[in-house]
Amino acid sequence: MSGKETLSPTTPLPLDQLPECWNQDERMKSLFAPFRNRSANPEDWNSKYKFWNQLIKTWTSYHARCSFSLTDLTANLKRNGCSALCLPTVLEELYKNGEVIPESDFMKEPSSTWTGWTIDLFVKKPVSWSFSKLKSYVSEPVIDNNMKYIHLPTVKELGELILSIVDTKKENTLLSLSELTKSCIAKSGNTRITESNIRLALIWLRHNKKAAFRDCIKDDKHDLLVKISPRAAEQVTEVDEGLHKLTQQESMLIKNIEQLETERNEVILKAKSSLASGLRQVAKSFLRKKHELDKCIEKRSAALQNTQRLLARIHDARYDTDTLAAYKAGCNALKKFEDTGLTEDNVQDTMDDMTEILDELNEVQSAMTQPVTSNESDAELEKELAEIMGTAWNDSADADKSKNQSFNSAELPDLSELDLLDIPAPKNKVSIKPTQPSQT
Repeated sequence: MSGKETLSPTTPLPLDQLPECWNQDERMKSLFAPFRNRSANPEDWNSKYKFWNQLIKTWTSYHARCSFSLTDLTANLKRNGCSALCLPTVLEELYKNGEVIPESDFMKEPSSTWTGWTIDLFVKKPVSWSFSKLKSYVSEPVIDNNMKYIHLPTVKELGELILSIVDTKKENTLLSLSELTKSCIAKSGNTRITESNIRLALIWLRHNKKAAFRDCIKDDKHDLLVKISPRAAEQVTEVDEGLHKLTQQESMLIKNIEQLETERNEVILKAKSSLASGLRQVAKSFLRKKHELDKCIEKRSAALQNTQRLLARIHDARYDTDTLAAYKAGCNALKKFEDTGLTEDNVQDTMDDMTEILDELNEVQSAMTQPVTSNESDAELEKELAEIMGTAWNDSADADKSKNQSFNSAELPDLSELDLLDIPAPKNKVSIKPTQPSQT
């Protein structure tokens, strides 16, 4: 939606947003005429209703208008000064299809659950409407031309616009109604958005648990303090209201100090200019004004510092509250472990049992690692080996003895009668070389 579009006083919408058949006289004459019996030509009836349904959506979206009456529709949806005679039937059908609801029902406080609210609005109410029509189908139903109806598609569209300006990283963004309206206008570029329509969209968001608001007094005027969250908005408390006022005060002080600083710099320039022109007394008056401005700046700076300290303390207190809540949740979780038997005595008994079991396992393992022994002892085996070795030695000695005896008993020649002289042993070893034949 753009505010640059030109709107003709004779058309409900800019020319580029009107239906293509708007300039076809015969077609528009049929569309502006009352509805005929639906059973006679269902396709023509549905086509005609679809045309008006889409035209009303475009008209309410362009003008950011969430509510209207039958009188409003008749007065605004004109062509060449002619009013549509079929609008009562269109409004009835919109109500039956759940696209509009009476403003009095919409303004009711939300039910405990979102499902209960939607069932009451979109199931029970249309059923009662249909029953009343069946009861008096012979005569045309009487419709209050001035009763306000809420156009739900436009309310949803405006509600989505409000959510789109909220930073998704921040939970429960706090804004005033005036700030929220300005933000919506800046976001969409539609200058026709009003605070009254923003209120209706906020009621829709509150039914969806995405907005909460409360009245507050600002500059002796009642304003609406709104808390918005894409997930689940919490209720606006007095602490939130105080925090919002401090934030507004901080912004106001910063702007005031900036203005005083600008004025102070201008006074200094004027003093220099007067002094350059030889107007010393005028320059002194400017310097006196500069000193007064310095005092004001000092006071505003002190007030700003105190305000910022308070804001910091409030934010710290909120974090401390969240931390304390986390501690409490952790303590409750640990306390629940006591129900499962996690106590000091039970832990000590369990550790003692575990130590005893481990000692028994160590003994079992030690027993299993001992070597397996036979019934015979090593001493008996050594004795038997000695006996075996002794038997083997005796047998070997007997064999040598018998061998010597057989050698001594051999007959040898008697050499005593030969008178052989003893041959002395040589003093030095003589190497005997083989003789070589002489050369002749």
